[in-house]
Amino acid sequence: MLIPCRVVLLTIVSWWMCLVPGSGAGVAEWKAGVAKARITPDEPVWMAGYASRSGPSEGALVDLYARALVLNDARDRRLAIVTLDLIEIPDSLRDLLLGIAMKNHGLRPEQVLLNVSHTHGGPMVSAKTVADWGIDPVWGDRADNYVRTLVSRVDQLLGEAIAGQRSATVGYSHARCGFAMNRRLPTGGGFRLGPNPDGPVDHDVPVLRIDGANGTLMGLVLGYACHNTALGDTRQLHGDYAGFAQRKLEGDHPEAVALFLMGCGGDQDPAPRRNLQDAEQNGLALASAVEAGMSAAPLNLEPVLSSSQEQCALAFSALPDRGELQARAQSGDGFVSRHARWILQQWPNPGDQPADYLLPVQVVMLGQRLTLVALGGEPVVDYSLRLKRELAREGSPVWIAGYSNRVNAYVPSRRVLQEGGYEGTEAVIYQSLPCPFAGDVEERIVESVRRQVSAAWGTVLSPSQ
Repeated sequence: MLIPCRVVLLTIVSWWMCLVPGSGAGVAEWKAGVAKARITPDEPVWMAGYASRSGPSEGALVDLYARALVLNDARDRRLAIVTLDLIEIPDSLRDLLLGIAMKNHGLRPEQVLLNVSHTHGGPMVSAKTVADWGIDPVWGDRADNYVRTLVSRVDQLLGEAIAGQRSATVGYSHARCGFAMNRRLPTGGGFRLGPNPDGPVDHDVPVLRIDGANGTLMGLVLGYACHNTALGDTRQLHGDYAGFAQRKLEGDHPEAVALFLMGCGGDQDPAPRRNLQDAEQNGLALASAVEAGMSAAPLNLEPVLSSSQEQCALAFSALPDRGELQARAQSGDGFVSRHARWILQQWPNPGDQPADYLLPVQVVMLGQRLTLVALGGEPVVDYSLRLKRELAREGSPVWIAGYSNRVNAYVPSRRVLQEGGYEGTEAVIYQSLPCPFAGDVEERIVESVRRQVSAAWGTVLSPSQ
């Protein structure tokens, strides 16, 4: 259908008047609210991340937090970013959080970005994970109790952030931080977990700063692509290096809330790591990088916001044959035997094939300049490097986050799948996946991103982009 030129012109002019100061329609502005809530368990829990732990938590080294930023643009379109000092977002937790966001705050799923720091110093948040790891069911009950309290606190957190919204400016900058190191070490026996200084990394530190109308720093969103595993398998609760970085930034800027947005760190570990000093040192390094980024002139983002989300269907490879599974079911390794028995129970017939895994892929555009891509799962660094390269536009930065919206599985690239090793094939027994993903996993995810970015940009991406 042809649209009269004057209609298009009126639309453009009316939108321009909303943005230009002194046009009679008022100065367009962001509305922003931030909030922070302690989510440290109030009783001993079984901690997530390390199978070597032999008992429950023994107090907290550093408190865990949930943090929220709620933005409204000039047309009152909204985005809520909620960050959690937790290791994962299983389906059960995601559904509860999205449910309260919609019911109590009117936020649709595409308007909510949930992200976990992936600290290995937090509690298990699923009774199913407790059972899959062969831990006493009493700790599954504790996990369910904790989740009920957690959801209530996030509900209150969102309410506080929304109620506290006020006029703000939003700017983007970035810096670099060097402690992340690739952990896929090639050996004569294949790829093993170990520091690989020659492997791919992403040392970028993207920073979103939110300033109130009076110039006071209200909030920071910072990103980095690296596992939160600097501290090791201590039984004291903590937020690892990201927790120390946020504590430092909030201490130096007491009126601000600092939200850590985990990047594509599935195959990245901090170096050095394994003790408290390492975690604190890495946290201070990240906080210093954020300060360096803020010292540069930011890219000011106009109050224009859009967000979308797809559930990207990822196919699994074929299940192992029944003879192999039956042999595994007799293994002395509890993880291997439990995993094999689960597969035989869930897919008992020859030729059975698991349904596709639905991975959330979210695209947020801020100020018609900054493209923020939030991938579910634990993506390896290849996704960040590839997407930033393919989506690059002059003067328009790209920020790639992982660990968002549904997080309970590694997301290997095609390269990592072909190489094998922990993130590609071996970790499935710890994450309750039936088998590795099929070889087209990377292309499916990238296509979902490109489709949504094309819609947000209003253009068709060429194959070379």
